[in-house]
Amino acid sequence: MLKNVVIKKMMTPAEIAEVQCLNAEIWGSQAIPSHQMLAAVQNGGLLLGAFLESRLIGFNYCFVGYLDGKMYLHSHMIGVDKTYREQGVGELLKHAQQEYARENGFQLVRWLIDPLEARLANLTFLKLSAFSNQYEVDYYGPLQDDFNDGLPSDRIAVEWWIERNHADDCLDELEEVAEQIASWSLTVDGLPVLDQDGEFDSKQQFYKDAYLVPIPQHLQKMKVESPKLAEDWRYKIRTILTTFFEQEYAIVRVKKHKEYVHFYLLVRRSLLAL
Repeated sequence: MLKNVVIKKMMTPAEIAEVQCLNAEIWGSQAIPSHQMLAAVQNGGLLLGAFLESRLIGFNYCFVGYLDGKMYLHSHMIGVDKTYREQGVGELLKHAQQEYARENGFQLVRWLIDPLEARLANLTFLKLSAFSNQYEVDYYGPLQDDFNDGLPSDRIAVEWWIERNHADDCLDELEEVAEQIASWSLTVDGLPVLDQDGEFDSKQQFYKDAYLVPIPQHLQKMKVESPKLAEDWRYKIRTILTTFFEQEYAIVRVKKHKEYVHFYLLVRRSLLAL
């Protein structure tokens, strides 16, 4: 299927209307006004569409950002039709975005993800080799769309440098020796619980080169079946990641587990010159 997917830039009102239809199907709402999206893409921004046999099945919306005297491409939104998720469409869109950034002089692409969304974490850290060392508490305020309703809109800021790659051999070695921080267990209903006994100490000074932090594999399922448990994960992961980021660690990879949870690999930034 993937070899038949065509990625193209979308810049006209008619094309943006098509994106907005898919946008509403995915999130249950039109998150961005069409006129704002049109203005952005016609003034340095980027809207990519993924097409399968002329049908739009995914999109990626970006605009130009500016931070600390440097311009970058901010990837604000990526969405894929639920029928085609986890088949590589999102990765195709990101690599087309990377090529656009390279051709237009951007050295950095940034975006935000929910730290509890394992699917986005896998794409971001495992497939694209991006990293994160910045936590944003309730970044957007309350959100009522289908994906975000019910939890504070915490995000981690991701950096993807166009011409920089981690040394995979180094990360493989660090993953092997990484110590798991915070235990996890299962409820009687088979849902993962993080640090049930409250053993994580945010005042502790961490000194090892690498650590593993659990995240749930299926946040949306958990939100439906146990909203309180999803909320518990939100606040505990907030505490853990902010603690590690303050101590100069960064998320650089996801270590996949067979079921229930995956793990963030956090590595001391000085080892990777981040």
